[in-house]
Amino acid sequence: MSYLKKLKAAKDRKELAKLLGYEPSSLTAIIYMTPLPAKYSTFDIPKKNGGVRTIKAPEPKLKKLQTHLAHLLQACLVEIEADKLSRPVSFGFRKKGRITDNAKVHKGRRYVLNIDLADFFPSFHFGRVRGFFLKDKNFELSDQVATTIAQIACDGAALPQGSPCSPVISELIGHVLDVRLLRLSKKHHVTYSRYADDITFSTNNKAFPTALASQDPADPAKWVLGDELINKVQNSGFQINPAKTRMSCRGSRQMVTGLVINSKVNIKSEYYRNARAMCDSLFQKGWYFRDSTPPVEDGDPPTPNYIISLSPLEGILSFAYNITQSEDRREIAEQRKKPRAIRELYRRFLFYKYCVAPSQPLLITEGKTDPIYLREAIIRRTAYHPTLGTFGPTGFKFAIRFFNYEGQVHEIMDLGGGTGDLKSVPMDYLRNFKPYRKRKPFKHKPMQHPVIIVLDNDKGLQGVASFLKENFDTIISLTTKNNFYHIIENLYVIKTPESSPMTCIESMFPKIWLKHSLNGKTFNPDKPDITKEFGKEIFAKSVVKPNAGSIDFSGFDPFLDRIIAVFNHFYG
Repeated sequence: MSYLKKLKAAKDRKELAKLLGYEPSSLTAIIYMTPLPAKYSTFDIPKKNGGVRTIKAPEPKLKKLQTHLAHLLQACLVEIEADKLSRPVSFGFRKKGRITDNAKVHKGRRYVLNIDLADFFPSFHFGRVRGFFLKDKNFELSDQVATTIAQIACDGAALPQGSPCSPVISELIGHVLDVRLLRLSKKHHVTYSRYADDITFSTNNKAFPTALASQDPADPAKWVLGDELINKVQNSGFQINPAKTRMSCRGSRQMVTGLVINSKVNIKSEYYRNARAMCDSLFQKGWYFRDSTPPVEDGDPPTPNYIISLSPLEGILSFAYNITQSEDRREIAEQRKKPRAIRELYRRFLFYKYCVAPSQPLLITEGKTDPIYLREAIIRRTAYHPTLGTFGPTGFKFAIRFFNYEGQVHEIMDLGGGTGDLKSVPMDYLRNFKPYRKRKPFKHKPMQHPVIIVLDNDKGLQGVASFLKENFDTIISLTTKNNFYHIIENLYVIKTPESSPMTCIESMFPKIWLKHSLNGKTFNPDKPDITKEFGKEIFAKSVVKPNAGSIDFSGFDPFLDRIIAVFNHFYG
């Protein structure tokens, strides 16, 4: 039975509780036993264009309940929309709804009309939420179930901004608006989309339909919304914020949800310049500024809001990179060879974060399976290597961080996995600590922890070894047996322990586990024949991880000793 059918079949609060994974008594206690002031923590955050946005964060138990409700309603929304609109028109608050998707449908148009819905979340008051689940033909829930959903979702008056279930409920109720405005747009041959409370219409027609908007005769620079559009919005239970109504024509900057859409979807040039200025400040001084705090008294200049946390700036760069990346159709190799400015800037920031100002010692391995082996080895051999991590009240705490090959960070840093790509790390030390392509070298270099590159002592070593010899006069070969190689600043290299003929990290496992069969297949670390062999990823996740308690990891001791030798050298 589908989630929607299960919800419609629920007759009372008891059955709803079961559907949400709660005992009826527990659900009742969360809704009725907690005083309303204790259910939410209220705080304000500044808006980009002035003013504040009030956030109401639910207390943990209520947040968990609201999350369960959100998951249920999200599944219902997917079912409802499956056979409805031929293309999505609402992109906000969706798992697959991206800001770029909303912008792309309006790219390169003659006219772009932006309107904003006023007081979006507060407009979904308790009675409206309850009434929707009672009367909407897709739901038509029982009185008690509809009332209980509204009690879980609302703060007493309306949907709070900060609740996990507010977005999906606003989308469900907003679907009525989408249907009406989509019909209106088709009638007048324009394109319609919505991203939360931002509504956009666009067209290549020579004249924009007056039913939607027309130029003010008294002031041609102004556009006045048409009665037909206003009535559709108001009859759907929303109000338009006239201060944010904007018409942009071809030849001027056209924007949708903060993105420029004239010829391609892109960030504003000011956005990139601000991000670059913040990065320059961080690289030179160790702090940056994003905005200003209001003056203490009238006439006082604003006080710069200095920031040392890397997270806000990383969010800005990630956003800018992903927007530009959505329009970059080049192959990855071409993007590496001729990177765009935002990619280069983001890469410098990531180098600063992971190598210049790491919060822990960082281990950069050849691929994503190596950290799985090493984590298990450190845990199982902690009695012999307590420097690398210890057990605590909340579990095992590692004293070292492993570079994450999931996500996009490794791709931006040109670390695709494999020995050859590892030379990009020492290359970044050269590029950022010495003049390079008119860049300012980093002045702020905290370097509080070492960065350790791990190399297999096999034939793949040669590429990195040649680069290190040429640029740092560091000699590494299959036969050198140093515990570590100090390259520059806080950068080190260690190899898997030498043996004849060559070694890799898998060589440290007992041979019995390297011969372990899985579903009739055997392990091949190089180029497995998938009809009878499996590779490193399956070995790590399906052999090593589930059997870690039975595997003898003592073969990793010499390698772990090399990590500790780096610690001793760096920290003294």
